[in-house]
Amino acid sequence: MTPAAASAKARLFFLVCLVILTYICLSGGARAETGDGVRTVVTSDALLADMARALLPAGRYRVEPIFPPGHCPGHYDVKLSDIEKIQKARLIIFSRSVTFMGKPGHGRLLLDSEGRNWMAPDSYIFGVEHLAEKLVEHFPEDETEIRARKKTVTHLVRQEAQKLKERLRKAGLGNLPVLASSMQIEPLTWMGFHIAGVYGRPEALTAREVSRLLKTGREKKVVAVVDNLQSGPDAGKGIAETLGKPHIVLTNYPSEEGYPAALRDNVEAILAALERK
Repeated sequence: MTPAAASAKARLFFLVCLVILTYICLSGGARAETGDGVRTVVTSDALLADMARALLPAGRYRVEPIFPPGHCPGHYDVKLSDIEKIQKARLIIFSRSVTFMGKPGHGRLLLDSEGRNWMAPDSYIFGVEHLAEKLVEHFPEDETEIRARKKTVTHLVRQEAQKLKERLRKAGLGNLPVLASSMQIEPLTWMGFHIAGVYGRPEALTAREVSRLLKTGREKKVVAVVDNLQSGPDAGKGIAETLGKPHIVLTNYPSEEGYPAALRDNVEAILAALERK
């Protein structure tokens, strides 16, 4: 995308966000339920939706994300149907980076990652525990079940994370150097890798930056180049090819199969690429 096109898209995105925010503020935030009595909860992204689904009783709540799992929020084109979805929500849950969804209060809940990457197990558990307390405040009638579900999901995530760490250990992948997308630093560090070099979105990769990464990759003898699906799955592909190292793409958001499956898929992608090397 050219700088002019990117600038035009940014202006359009800002205008759409402004319309949505104005619409939400004027409406005062809806407290709607569907015809079958199920409450709709809207989240900014698939990861927050996954947390909310894990905590809320399925028969009483329907959770819908705005951003699909494979899309980067910064590159997503907000649609008019998203406005309607937000308007009909009983509760809106969003991250700090999503400014168009309003401010906390009046049926809107900000879940701040405090600089964490939710895809790292400890950070995901932090988010679930924090969100559970906020959901209890909004839906006190379901406090007992929300707290019980919190206990179950945190136990399952810890159990899955321990199994995956053990697989990585047995594969001998501890402390190996990699070049990585900035969006994957925390998950890769949790897996035990050493981050030798970091890069941002594809549009920020200049020739000078690529040259620096290639030099770092050779000097540090990196074993792979790891991209982030949502921010640009091919950002480091050329670097990996030049270095003759595996190019791996990890996701920063879970699919409808849930967080444990996404964590497992990320680890499997690492193992598949490096065990056959």
